[in-house]
Amino acid sequence: MFKKLNAFALYKTNNFQDVFLEYYIPINEIKPYPWKKNKKIYIDIVVYTFDKYYPIEIKYKTKTQEVPLKLFGSRINLSLGQQGAQNIGCYDFWKDIKRLEILEEKFPEVEKGIMLFITNDETYLLRPRNKTVGYAQFALNEDKTVYSGEKLDWNGSLSISDNRPPIKLKHNYTLKWKDLKLDQHKYLLV
Repeated sequence: MFKKLNAFALYKTNNFQDVFLEYYIPINEIKPYPWKKNKKIYIDIVVYTFDKYYPIEIKYKTKTQEVPLKLFGSRINLSLGQQGAQNIGCYDFWKDIKRLEILEEKFPEVEKGIMLFITNDETYLLRPRNKTVGYAQFALNEDKTVYSGEKLDWNGSLSISDNRPPIKLKHNYTLKWKDLKLDQHKYLLV
């Protein structure tokens, strides 16, 4: 019926055959897997519809903030913590994108992977001030484009790069941040 579904179309179909949380993939099913220290692979959500699988990865990175929240009809204030390590957060975003590409390539029944990144930390939206900073190629700034075949790598030999190998992507990606209807939050949907 549908050749390709984007995230919005997937949501609107509301005709899921199955939904899986923490979908387990044995590491020996994906060879070679670039992250050798990982013993297990879990995808946050997998939706099965129209005889195709749609793996969905979600990242939520926060800075300290009090957020008003409606909880079962009551209003409360939720305290978000400071997570920091934006360089690792950026790397993990691209790592999840690559994992989704690997699944699309390895399994014919995987139609399209979806990556959702949510944050209230505006530093993720900014271009690095210095292009030689270690994580610069992994940055998530607005309008950043990564081209098919482009290799994202750390600038220099850094201790943080241990067990975080370069990432070479199969598809083109242009990042467009959007407002989330939650105080000061933005999201990327790729």
